[in-house]
Amino acid sequence: MRLEPQEAARLPLPAALVDPEGEVVTATPEWRGPAPGTVPYHAGYGHLLVAPDVPAPELDVLMGRLLEELEAAAAGGGEAGRRTEVVRAGLALVAGRPLTGRGTAETVVELARAAVRARTQGLELEVDAPPPPVTVPAPGAVALAIVQLAVNAWRHEGASRVALRVDPVPTFWVEWPSTLAEPPAIRTHRHAARRRGWGWGYVQMVADALGAVALPPAPAGPGRRGAGLGLGSPCLTLPLACVRRGRVERSTPAWDEDPAMPHLGAPAGGLLGRLVADALAREGQVVYHDLYRARATGDRTWVALAPESGSNRARDLLHGLRHERALWEAPEPHASRVAALATLLEVALGAPWPSVPPSVYAEVLPAACRALGTRCPEPLEVPALPEPRVVAYLLAELGGRLVQRGEGVFVVPAPGTAASPLGRALRAGPGGWIRINEALDPG
Repeated sequence: MRLEPQEAARLPLPAALVDPEGEVVTATPEWRGPAPGTVPYHAGYGHLLVAPDVPAPELDVLMGRLLEELEAAAAGGGEAGRRTEVVRAGLALVAGRPLTGRGTAETVVELARAAVRARTQGLELEVDAPPPPVTVPAPGAVALAIVQLAVNAWRHEGASRVALRVDPVPTFWVEWPSTLAEPPAIRTHRHAARRRGWGWGYVQMVADALGAVALPPAPAGPGRRGAGLGLGSPCLTLPLACVRRGRVERSTPAWDEDPAMPHLGAPAGGLLGRLVADALAREGQVVYHDLYRARATGDRTWVALAPESGSNRARDLLHGLRHERALWEAPEPHASRVAALATLLEVALGAPWPSVPPSVYAEVLPAACRALGTRCPEPLEVPALPEPRVVAYLLAELGGRLVQRGEGVFVVPAPGTAASPLGRALRAGPGGWIRINEALDPG
């Protein structure tokens, strides 16, 4: 199913069709810009981005800066650089950035091997034969899917080693020994509400962004199981249908995989019929039922299964990022900036401000200020000391000073920077003051 620009503007989602450079070609009325939790889909010439229902475009400036720093940190190469590139690909995915870049299957293998070692304890990733000399889109994202498949086999099926096999298509297969007489059924639905087990979400997100096929666990020979990612011929994988004159006139393969809905050419009965009737009664507006949404324009009604958007995955990745030891092997100032931006974005998404022990604050703050080229502030006397790299980063970006008011610690920006996008993302108070530590619970 090919989606034309004028059709993309009628989808019942907060969505935008962007070109290969990320510029918006067309958008629905609900689109407010990308934000953490935006889901990208391969759409032929460009990508279709679907944003969360609650827009937060002001957070995109933090995400953009973080991705730039991760890219610079990964450029250092080596084992740490490869692990950082896989982390960067994961964040780009949950930020709604179209996945770009090309590499070889061998590059994917190297990235995946480095990341598997970082994510697991003792899991061996074996490569039975040299991968074929094929070109692969977005090697970091493909490696992320392979890592997730390997971690799933380790976590859910007790695998101590997995093998990576690459077919010429290319299809990347992760296989492992299995003694299960009756392998457990895996529900790998696109939406978490209809999926259970096996951490399939990231694998499906990578597949959707590349127009690929996520291949769930299945027998792979005597005593073996396997799962994979098939690149093949890219196609739009958003579950989407166009209903006209009471029938499903057009649909994506992902829509036709849904047992709850009529497939291509079938009458639009049941739940789909009710959705279409509601949409026609409120032409131009988005109507909802269960996980589905619809919008009618003229004699056509577009119906989609709402993707699993939102910021939960972004928060998970950011939490892991703050604990990713490989990143602290990166050269300065990238290491300090990455740590600060990951913390700031996590807080902007709803996490509490982290605090550190006095010894950590006293040790890390001077080094972070030197790395970021800002003057080290005077010592603080508060029960909850702020994360020192956040202090250094905000002072370097906003100038100004660090102020203590009671048990609160604030960054007060220099004149002219109070209206900075950083302040908007962090919900600055009057005068641009940004509190950077939590109030202690008196209980």
